[in-house]
Amino acid sequence: MNKILTIILLLICTLSGAQNIKKGFKNLEKKEYDKAKESFAKAVSEDRDNIGANFGMALVLADEQSPLFDVIDSWQYIERIQGKTDNLSQEDIEIIGEYFLNTEVRRTSRPVKKKIGIAVDAIEARLIKYVREENNLDAVYEVLDRYPDFRHYDNVIHIRNQFEFRKYEKMNTLQGYREFIEKFPDAAQIEKAQKYINKLAFDDAKSKNTVTAFNSYIAAYPESEFVQSAIKLRNAAAYAEVSRINTLQAYENFIDAYPDALEVSEAKTRQQQLLYEKAKRIKSIDAYNEFIKMYPDGRYFVDIFNLKASEIGQKFVVENAFSNPAMLWSKGFDNNNRIESAGAVAATPDGGYVIACNTRDNDTTYSDTWVIKLDASGKMLWNKTVGQLYEDSISSLLVDSKGDIIALGYTYLSADSGSWAGWMYKLGSDGKKLWNRNLGKLKINACAISPDDKIYIGGSVQTDTTAGKYAVTIFNTDAKKVSQRIYTGQGSVNDIEITNNGNILMAGSNWITMLDNKRYLIWENTVPEKLTSTSCAVSPSGESYITGYNNGTIFYAKYSLSGNKIWFQDYEKSEMTQTISDICSLQSNLLVMENKTGGIKIKTFSANGNMMGVKEISGNIESLKALSDIKGTVLLFTYRNDIIVVRYSPISSL
Repeated sequence: MNKILTIILLLICTLSGAQNIKKGFKNLEKKEYDKAKESFAKAVSEDRDNIGANFGMALVLADEQSPLFDVIDSWQYIERIQGKTDNLSQEDIEIIGEYFLNTEVRRTSRPVKKKIGIAVDAIEARLIKYVREENNLDAVYEVLDRYPDFRHYDNVIHIRNQFEFRKYEKMNTLQGYREFIEKFPDAAQIEKAQKYINKLAFDDAKSKNTVTAFNSYIAAYPESEFVQSAIKLRNAAAYAEVSRINTLQAYENFIDAYPDALEVSEAKTRQQQLLYEKAKRIKSIDAYNEFIKMYPDGRYFVDIFNLKASEIGQKFVVENAFSNPAMLWSKGFDNNNRIESAGAVAATPDGGYVIACNTRDNDTTYSDTWVIKLDASGKMLWNKTVGQLYEDSISSLLVDSKGDIIALGYTYLSADSGSWAGWMYKLGSDGKKLWNRNLGKLKINACAISPDDKIYIGGSVQTDTTAGKYAVTIFNTDAKKVSQRIYTGQGSVNDIEITNNGNILMAGSNWITMLDNKRYLIWENTVPEKLTSTSCAVSPSGESYITGYNNGTIFYAKYSLSGNKIWFQDYEKSEMTQTISDICSLQSNLLVMENKTGGIKIKTFSANGNMMGVKEISGNIESLKALSDIKGTVLLFTYRNDIIVVRYSPISSL
């Protein structure tokens, strides 16, 4: 009995549901949305899974013309029928088919189930469009909460993230963007949020404009696009702080801390200026050395170099009682605390001088040559270190008619002491290197330059069967060999002097001679047996001075224009090591520079050969060169590893 009643009740419900569905679709045709919803709702209440009723409810709620429009709510009814349209009863198919037939704008012959699928797709598209365009965050969350299995759930997540990000964009705060990133770590807007964070944090650091603020930003946001700008502003803030302090140490600390800062150049300039002012204030060689060590190419280098040169030169004069009323200036040149030795000096057409010496870091290193250009007051205009790979040395300097500088000496082609070669290079008057030439095994005892810019190198040439013979090799100022003259006598040309009219005076081992400018003999003479002439000079009136020595004797002599001996004096050496380094003519008188153990002697002789004076200096000093002309007299020494240059006015005696 109970079973029969159940069947009867189900039949009644089915009939009632079918009636409500049919009534609902008829109401829907007439756009009687309230009545349609009521009918479909009754059918659903009787059978929650009724496909026709659920489809009808979805149509009522998803119709944008319906006052009951709620496309989000409509989707619950679509979810109930998805995948179940094959279970539609024949009666429901006929009811729904009739609804489609009566409401289609353009009738089609598609099956009812196909049309239901098309309608479902349309509702789905309408739902997505609604969620996207309505700009209603609550609606988005409703879809996400109610329909976790929605086919476009991820798309709705993306829409949610967009809406949320707009909300945080309106807030535009660091805290807000950080909260967004924390709440929605997979959002597509994360990168944009991070950029906003970078910008806001950067703006905050800029508003503070402190080194600490910028450093904190750089540490917290190393990947920020504003890091480089923050670094530049940090450096500028740091430099502004250092500028206020304005001390050497402050600038040094800035340079160490921010070596790549744009302000480093200015910091060095200011540091250089402070160091320059300090050096000028203290006026000590140590202060000058400190500046030169830090700024060997700096703006104030030349000034400091010259201040130091004056200090060293004055110290030399005071320590050695070298003052003289005729002295114009005394300068000492030190190549940044290196060891200087030997050297040469030459006058330049502009009234200045050029000096050169050998320079090395310490006793175990190879030497280079160091050339310094001076003006008439002894101020350095430029200096240049020139050298090849191994040991280099300089012995002579020449200046051509253009003011270009030719340096001569020796260079070693390897570490082997037997690899020496004659060496010659040329610098422009501005110090620019013009050419460099190795001269092979050419001995360079002496050199001179003629008025037509021919370079004469005196020495000797040795054959396999004979001792060395006097030889002179001539080059032009482009370092091309012009000629070589080998004389029959055995010996070596030790000094050459070219007169104003181009005649050539040569002092050889036992032979002295004067040639004209075409190298024809004017006169020749010999020196006493066992003596060797080493130096020569020409007086303004054209007479010749010759000096030399052997192991026990030293001599001084003067010859007439025709080569006749005017006077000859020889002395027993005070010691075996006594040598003549150079001589020059002081007007009609003679100046001789001698070296001896533990010091030097500077002697002057009158035109008649009378000794006029002797100046002795003891200690770590060596006499090198003497130069005298109508501009004055220049003496060159090495003193305590420095080069000393002293200039006197044109006088007849020192």
